[in-house]
Amino acid sequence: MNPGFLSLILIIIVLILLASGWKRTLLPGIPDAAVLIFFAGWFVSALFRFTLYGHPETSGTVLWLSATALAAALCRRPPLQVLHLVSLGLFLASLYYVLKHLGDLNPFFIPGHSWSSGAMVVAIAASLLLRRTTDQIAAVSIALLLGSALYGSAYPDRWTAVLGGLPFQDEWWFTIVTARLLSVAGEWVSAAVRGASKSLSDRWKGLKK
Repeated sequence: MNPGFLSLILIIIVLILLASGWKRTLLPGIPDAAVLIFFAGWFVSALFRFTLYGHPETSGTVLWLSATALAAALCRRPPLQVLHLVSLGLFLASLYYVLKHLGDLNPFFIPGHSWSSGAMVVAIAASLLLRRTTDQIAAVSIALLLGSALYGSAYPDRWTAVLGGLPFQDEWWFTIVTARLLSVAGEWVSAAVRGASKSLSDRWKGLKK
């Protein structure tokens, strides 16, 4: 699959779901205006490239995701919670970097050149460690931005031509969408288990009477 094709498909799917009334399920607690601003900023920032810390080309999505992660992390939370969220983002970034490094050492264990190898693990970890949508967006953005920068610094010959380019965008969208779907599925399963256990408890009480 060509770079950028997956992110385009996921963006279209997400927009269709949001327009179909799934926003409260997929993005609870996020205002409609914030969603519109994010998508508008994403499409505009993807058109620009600049030089950052000597790297030949850096996509504008890097700055936009950094601003998004900062806004999500600082949104109505005390400093201690911000520190906790940043520490989780750093943990996911180190996990992402280690997985990519392991993929280079042993391609049979984790395909190092596959964009989905580290992204899937980061998505699972984010869905297990974080519940709020804004927390997942902030932590995943921190993880992929810092993880990609660390990997590129350690292996300059393997760094993509554009930092934050189309392969990175595919990875970010895949990670976010997977994390949100896993979270929603977990909430549905938890609600179903609670409902079933309550029903069994009521039936047991009725039999005892």
